[in-house]
Amino acid sequence: MGQFQYEDAAMPYSPEESATTNTSSAIEHVKQDHEQELMAIDGVEGVGIGRSKIGDDAIIIYLRHEGARKHLPRSIGGYPVETILTGVIDAYQK
Repeated sequence: MGQFQYEDAAMPYSPEESATTNTSSAIEHVKQDHEQELMAIDGVEGVGIGRSKIGDDAIIIYLRHEGARKHLPRSIGGYPVETILTGVIDAYQK
């Protein structure tokens, strides 16, 4: 007792491989195809990829104000849309 037992993982971790899975590239294409039109919506500050509340791949839309949410679809290209209220995002803020 008191000692840990270690074993090798059944599958080695390789971030380079996991970053290029079909799921990741499919959602990335959907994001790229719709990003310009989403960014044109007043109140949208950014578009990204993340997870839904239940852990599925999702399109994440960052909002300047709550009112922008009513102009967004619930899903895009079969992926759910999740929103995060961020306020203004200023990369050059001092």
